Amino acid sequence: MTTNLTKNFTFRNRVKKNKKVDSQTIDKLFVYGSLNNDYYLQLLTGVTLPNDTGLLLNHRRIQPENSFSFALPWKGFTIEGRLLYHVTPDIIKKLDDYESEGKLYKRKIAQVQVKEEIIEAWVYIGKPKSLKPYFTKGFEERDRIEEFVEKNVTRYIEQKADLFINYDRGALPIKVTRELLSEEVHSILRQYFQDSGLPAFIIKHEIEKASIPRLTWLKSDPKAMEYADNYIKLATNFMIFNQLEEKFRNDYRSEVKVSDAYYMHTISAMMALKLMVDQNTHVKSAHKQLEIDRFNPELLYTDYAAAAILIAEELYERDKAEEIVDWVNSNRHIGLLPLGAELEFSNIGYRAIGAKEGADPVFDSFYYFYNFDLMRRGWKLGAHIDDHKFLTSPNIRTRGFLELAFGRYKLLGDVSKPATEDSWILSSITDLAVRFMGIKPHSLHISIEIPANAPFKKLTNPDYILCLLTLGGDLREDENGKLREMRIFNQEIFHKESGLNISRLNKHHKNPEEDVWTPVVEYQFPRLFYEYDYQPLIMALKGFQLGLNPYPFKGCSNLPDPQQYIEMEQFFINWASRPAPIPEQSIDQFLVTIEEGLDKEVAVFGKEHGRYTQRIIGRIEEQIKRRTKRIKKHYDSSQ
Repeated sequence: MTTNLTKNFTFRNRVKKNKKVDSQTIDKLFVYGSLNNDYYLQLLTGVTLPNDTGLLLNHRRIQPENSFSFALPWKGFTIEGRLLYHVTPDIIKKLDDYESEGKLYKRKIAQVQVKEEIIEAWVYIGKPKSLKPYFTKGFEERDRIEEFVEKNVTRYIEQKADLFINYDRGALPIKVTRELLSEEVHSILRQYFQDSGLPAFIIKHEIEKASIPRLTWLKSDPKAMEYADNYIKLATNFMIFNQLEEKFRNDYRSEVKVSDAYYMHTISAMMALKLMVDQNTHVKSAHKQLEIDRFNPELLYTDYAAAAILIAEELYERDKAEEIVDWVNSNRHIGLLPLGAELEFSNIGYRAIGAKEGADPVFDSFYYFYNFDLMRRGWKLGAHIDDHKFLTSPNIRTRGFLELAFGRYKLLGDVSKPATEDSWILSSITDLAVRFMGIKPHSLHISIEIPANAPFKKLTNPDYILCLLTLGGDLREDENGKLREMRIFNQEIFHKESGLNISRLNKHHKNPEEDVWTPVVEYQFPRLFYEYDYQPLIMALKGFQLGLNPYPFKGCSNLPDPQQYIEMEQFFINWASRPAPIPEQSIDQFLVTIEEGLDKEVAVFGKEHGRYTQRIIGRIEEQIKRRTKRIKKHYDSSQ
């Protein structure tokens, strides 16, 4: 059998020598990497081109680990790819821009074999020294296209910075403008991939119409001025976080990358939160040093952004970043079920809904959240105001909870992706977010995506829900010394129309351009605590779904025996007002159920995951039995 190399050698020896080709007449391009993908080619040029499969002669394809490939001259080797025809000077100009021709790649004429013909064509040859930083960061083909789009967006950000921001410190005006428009830049990038490219005039229009936030409105609103110090500190902390998240995402691409099914910022956001929490004292000191720990009428919103960028640059040290990356990598455990979480904060607890003016002396129940442009500052964490009226509009003031919705990447329209498939990741980012916010935590909703065709089963033992309440509810004594489960007792998860909301079948919209909804079971009973490990609760919920997949209490049109579920809800209400010890037999049955469910993950992910699962099941058992003993001890002591 004749190899390609032998064929090439034999064929070249008998082919007539081509005349020297004028480079101006060449309209062919050999592609072998990202440009060999029609989707990427369409994104970059706006066209698809006729082509033939071919071999690039005397070159070798280099494929670094976790990165994109490039070609180098290498006598006797060939690269498989495609030869594109009708490549116009306009297309070449666009591709030169993408390939950073002259810096990262060199465009040259090379010989391509197509069937039994040798054809002169352009090809992009890599410059290894220039490309090395990309390989170190773990850039892949899509990452390069994202960088290319962002580079084009930056051109219009520079123009906007020239109009609105006047600093004499190098690139600071561009960084400030980019920070203030980061949500718009992300939206453009997302739309660019969805629409297979966006014309330059649309990108320019989106940047031009995006507003730079101002603080001049405060002069005519003395009531808002009373809370301005607290809002400004929150805004600057969000901006410090945004800068750190971007640094982690750019410097550790391979470590923070997730599949397209998940929210792209989850891991890098957790790393940024970790750094801010670890350096909390330093952050507060920097706030005071730069005098941005309070509202100053002489400062513009852009000044606070500039200060936040300077603080982030000082905080971000590579050795500290490396420690955090290692911490994440050594603790991650992939699971089967996509997970999400919503965190509610309020300094006045459940009274946030329908709160009167001034009831919250710190934020006035976030009445001015949108005026300080905080939805755009906190978009990476899904920050918005939840008034339990399904209202999320930056144009309407409302009082309610400040909610973080991990994975909610398009706030208007409630478009979201799962945050992670890792219980440790979800627990850790929840804990870090609570410590980062510095606002009294209130409640936690945990969502679990289920397969669309997975049949629900009837829940026959309500004690299973009591086991979950001991893991994530709020079991404590009230002001009169009576033991209660406060989430239910205070009717915090009780709605007039639907009753008690332990769990609900919801649906999430992952893509605003597609009419596709994903079924999600949302557990609404957990309390959000400060410095609390939610791994046992999350793993128990996963095992509960995988092992039993019980009907959610709300949102199911085909709920079997609705009257029995109503009776179970009344049982939970009665239990919450006077908790009783959970029978040991029920605890054992519950543990068997979740272990059977989690074994399905172990079968997929192996022994190491099995050891992790057994450790968490041990903690689940210990926590349920410890709190059951606490219930018994409370009533024994009160007799």
